[in-house]
Amino acid sequence: MRGYLTLLALVFVCLAQPSNADQRNYVWTYQYMTMLKGQSELEFYQTTKLRETDNWEYRIELESGLTERWDFSIYQIFSQDEGDAFKWNAVQLRTRYRIGEQGQYFMDPLLYLEYNRKIDLNMPHKLEGKLILAKTVEKFNLAVNPVYEVFFSPGTEHEAGLDVGMSWAFNRKFSLGLESTSRWEFENGYTEASSYLGPTISLASGKVWYALGAAWGITDESDNTRVRFIMGVLF
Repeated sequence: MRGYLTLLALVFVCLAQPSNADQRNYVWTYQYMTMLKGQSELEFYQTTKLRETDNWEYRIELESGLTERWDFSIYQIFSQDEGDAFKWNAVQLRTRYRIGEQGQYFMDPLLYLEYNRKIDLNMPHKLEGKLILAKTVEKFNLAVNPVYEVFFSPGTEHEAGLDVGMSWAFNRKFSLGLESTSRWEFENGYTEASSYLGPTISLASGKVWYALGAAWGITDESDNTRVRFIMGVLF
């Protein structure tokens, strides 16, 4: 089944038309950008979590620009644990809204809201909010994403996080960066912290863009390593 998803990713490339894609510099951190009004993009994510029992996650996202500042996405999410069957895991909805224009404020702000529903209806719903703050000075970019997540029905759990990325664009098609991603899970008076740090590379052509990042766990509760690849095709 994973072979079919790889084939689907290649189909994305074949269907692409020449365009200036919305290139992402990071794989864990969001920048100050939304999809252009009237345009859509297909994105393919592959995330590998190396731990005691390895896990692979695949996301297919359709993203559309509703206005000059507001976009909306729907995801189909699939996953596989080592030794288990490949499965359809969740459906996810996401929206982003840009505030102001780039350079209008000291940090460019963007609001992010996400809803995730597991296919297993016994699992809780998830709502996630982010405040995306970014600053670009010539070829240098800094992005900071404070995160809050709530899991509910059944039960209620809370999680906070912080994603930070910094990158240097050598030209419009190539950048190198460094990212950190952290989560703090609060449950029954106990806090579990996981944090990761690693490099990211981003490439683009007239048709597609690619981003690849690896992050190593730096706390006891973290996975050993996480690797994420994203490919986007604007059409």
